[in-house]
Amino acid sequence: MASFTRFIDLSIPITNDVVSDPPVMRPQITYMTHENTWEQIAMFFPGLAREDLPDGEGWAVESLTLSTHNGTHMDAPWHFHSTTDSGATPAPSIDEAPLDLFFRPGVKLDFSNKPHGHVISAAEVESELQRIGYELQLLDIVLVQSGAVYG
Repeated sequence: MASFTRFIDLSIPITNDVVSDPPVMRPQITYMTHENTWEQIAMFFPGLAREDLPDGEGWAVESLTLSTHNGTHMDAPWHFHSTTDSGATPAPSIDEAPLDLFFRPGVKLDFSNKPHGHVISAAEVESELQRIGYELQLLDIVLVQSGAVYG
């Protein structure tokens, strides 16, 4: 029997109303439609008239303002501090992380029953691992379901 790797998409869409980020960090998206963008195309093609386009339509485009913390992402050590050892070595940025770190077995720990702002203790992690009957392995990816909602 052939073995295979199962990928699970944990991503969320990036929208103006994403609830995973506090208001100061929410993305801002401006939606431009086929009806109001023909002039953008004309900038690339001097002399182009709206009637030159099929049905007079331009392109659909979104203009985004994002932070590196929007939506589904992984925080790099650089996100937390500029160094990893009190100043001697620069902390790695996300583009410096080996790609194979992102393709490892994962385990989900469910703490969605905890109140917003609760700090999970090591004992609670151990208890949840016992509850699901799992022993962490080197390089496992641990996913924490918190249930926290900003709004």
